[in-house]
Amino acid sequence: MINLKIIITMNRKKLLISLAMAMLSMAGLAADNLPALHVQGKNLVDANGKTVVLHGVMDTPNRYFNGWRWQKWKADYSEADIKPCLNYFEKIFTAITDHSQGAYCDVFRLHMDPCWVAGTESLNSGYMSYYDNNGHETTGEANITKFYLPYYRKYLQSLYIPLIKQALAHGLYVVVRPPGVCPPKLTVEEYNNAATKRKCYLYYLLNIWHEFASDPYIQEHSGQISIELANEPISITWNGSSDNGAMKEFFQPVVNRIRRDGFNGIIWVPGTTWQQNYRDYVKHPIVDKQNNLGYAVHCYPGWYRSGSGNNDNTNKEKFYNAFLDAVPVAKTNPIIVTEIDWSPYKPGSGHKDEQGNWVESNYGTWGTATTSGFGEGWKYIHDKLGNISMTLQGSGLYFDIDTYLKDKVVEPAFKGVDEACGEACFKWYKEWYLKQNTTGIKQLETQADVVSTLYYNIEGKEVEKPTAGVYIIKQLLSNGKIRSRKVFLK
Repeated sequence: MINLKIIITMNRKKLLISLAMAMLSMAGLAADNLPALHVQGKNLVDANGKTVVLHGVMDTPNRYFNGWRWQKWKADYSEADIKPCLNYFEKIFTAITDHSQGAYCDVFRLHMDPCWVAGTESLNSGYMSYYDNNGHETTGEANITKFYLPYYRKYLQSLYIPLIKQALAHGLYVVVRPPGVCPPKLTVEEYNNAATKRKCYLYYLLNIWHEFASDPYIQEHSGQISIELANEPISITWNGSSDNGAMKEFFQPVVNRIRRDGFNGIIWVPGTTWQQNYRDYVKHPIVDKQNNLGYAVHCYPGWYRSGSGNNDNTNKEKFYNAFLDAVPVAKTNPIIVTEIDWSPYKPGSGHKDEQGNWVESNYGTWGTATTSGFGEGWKYIHDKLGNISMTLQGSGLYFDIDTYLKDKVVEPAFKGVDEACGEACFKWYKEWYLKQNTTGIKQLETQADVVSTLYYNIEGKEVEKPTAGVYIIKQLLSNGKIRSRKVFLK
């Protein structure tokens, strides 16, 4: 007679060994639970053909942009800085997916911040300098002359991919953008010219995405991880023109390289004018052998004939028509707006400009506008088109990070300011998430019987008797597979 207790005990040991091998990182959860997505016509769909739209935030592993919350100022970044950075983002991912407190993010846009991959003068990459219209050399994130490929390879494995794994473990799809921003003036000729081919920004992108797309983990999770080719191209020309297929000629080699390297997931293609202009793609579309292509767009107050500032008199139909005029690819492909935010002027705050004039400031967003104007106009576009996903420009624009780090309470950014994006998106994200399904995006289920179940807190420690809160459960099934998921107990 079979001793069921012994079998369950053995299975429990088997499960514990599997968990130990995974180092309790929870890195493999999403592979089992998050449905793979792909492009079908103008929509993102799951394996059953169900249309999916995603909503979340973007962020970057950078001390300054993270508000010095995980580390104070240091002159550089090294291996010693990885753990506190990962620990910080574990808290961010926990907060933005905590349904019990009203947070309903399901996508994260990761900027592979260049602060980790910049070499010293002696490690100069050989990439060329770029100059603005006034002849000044570009600086900051638009300057690629200090990029050092060995550093990128190192931190891809030790930081960027671990961040992706953490996000997936919390049920977040991940959109990845390359380090930095585009230089102001790009040309196709730079790549076609033998003298500048291996020094130009296009070659930089080819190197970045070759390393990324070739990684086995990235390829294995290509249904949950997608690529945004570049951030905010301003101008791309070919033979002196910007409307003769220049964008296609610039980005087509990058798409081809990514596919040749074995990544079959979704690729998001940017437009020019800081990701506002996609008109030329209608006449000169990017060709993708996987037919798994969408477009990454940015949307800020004052763009697409929307209102802004004290004059936020946004007309929804004008906003919609102007958006569709600038982004006509929304009729044929899925769209993800990877940067958007807004907040009104903050009474009593501001500064004097060079002329001594008082300049009002908002609550901490890039764009100044109101929910009743710009925000509702944006929601109108989102709901009318039905194929637009979005990520707010920062985690701290969705929820109050400092309150969460102090009290574990998830509440909207700029709480009580109804005209800011925090309160609005806290409400809308939940509405959109639940509208897709009675429980949001359905997690994949296995029909096999459950043999044993273990509960783990968000830190990866086993809990014998879970109470209210967020837990990760691991279930051993009768078919030998292990199923994992995030649960919210009340």
